Order: sequence, then structure tokens, then C-alpha cells
Amino acid sequence: MVVMVFSAVAMVLIANSQSASGGNCEGKLFGNSYDCSFKDNNTPPFNDCFEFGTLHISQFFDLGSDAAAWGCACDATGSNSPSFNSSSSAFECSDDEAPFLVNGKIKGKKLSVQGIGADGEQFIGTCTLRSSPCF
Repeated sequence: MVVMVFSAVAMVLIANSQSASGGNCEGKLFGNSYDCSFKDNNTPPFNDCFEFGTLHISQFFDLGSDAAAWGCACDATGSNSPSFNSSSSAFECSDDEAPFLVNGKIKGKKLSVQGIGADGEQFIGTCTLRSSPCF
């Protein structure tokens, strides 16, 4: 029991130190919220707020909005010896309840994102870092 508790604490500390390091996109996104404006091929333009943190969907980090929740990871880098969850700017997120993928890139205080659903729904958007949480 003591070993299991120690292992769990060690894993949390390692994950937190990796997130805080800022080396991958997770370190840049985690704990931040963004005001987003979108254009969609099925609906009029809309706005939403994206918040990155822990929703217990992905082993890395998650994205929550008014519309859905997604499990996320930074893109892998390297082709012969890939390093997973390591891109400093690109990320992918998958909806936890419906077949919908969101991908994006972070550059400074801005995100560029796009999404696609299994039914062909698509959106593109830009997001700006906000000073307060979405929720």
C-alpha cells in the first residue's frame, strides 16, 4: 500500500514538472483559457471558450468548452524514433463522446484551431488567451 501511494505521488510530481516546464505544448496550454471565434460549414459563425486542464479523459491534458470535452496530447516529433506528446506548438484533441477531432497550434497568446467530425462537419477558428477561467 505504501509503495502504491508513493508511486502515485511520484507520477503526479513528474507529470506536474513536465507540464510546468513549458517544453511541450501541454506546458504552454495547461491551466489556460481562450476566447475563440469559429466559422463552421454547417452553422453560422459562433464563439466559445476553450479551457485546458484535467478532466480525466486523456493521460496528458484535456480541453473543455461549452460544447464538449476532449482528451488531448501534443503532436509527436521525430519519425524514426518518435517522441510522443512532445511538440512545442501542435496538439490534437479527440471528443470523449462523439467522433470529433480538434487540432491546433499555439503561437504566443493565440491558438489557431480546426475540427472535423465523422459526419463531415468542419470548423476553423482563432483563439486569444484570456485572463480568467471559462467556467
